[in-house]
Amino acid sequence: RRACQVRPIPETLAKDGVCHFTRRDVGKLIGKTFLLSSMANLYSDILDVPDFFWDHEAYLGIYERSSIYLDVPDRTNILNSRLDIVQRLLESLSTQLTNEHSTHLEWIVIWLIVVEVVLDLLNGHGLSNIFRALWP
Repeated sequence: RRACQVRPIPETLAKDGVCHFTRRDVGKLIGKTFLLSSMANLYSDILDVPDFFWDHEAYLGIYERSSIYLDVPDRTNILNSRLDIVQRLLESLSTQLTNEHSTHLEWIVIWLIVVEVVLDLLNGHGLSNIFRALWP
């Protein structure tokens, strides 16, 4: 279900070359990805042998065969590899958004410098010197 939320991202990047997400949207998706990864690996006992089988070792073989039959370790590895792909994608988006923000800030600084130079020229200090240099 979560994969459907991120599926359009690489398609949009491939088609348009730009990201149409905000930093907040990407942050939310990163949080959801970490939550899913935590639920699968930290908060879940799916990879651990339940306490019941430690107390009743005669049934441990049945549990292990069932786990192998259901491919629990393999499915967990597949889930983790998919989450890693999503995480790399979201890190890439986050980097792209950070770069766009930095570029925007650089342009603001450039325009502020231009305004300062123009105001200084209009203030008369630089303007009179320019006129004297052009028309002695």
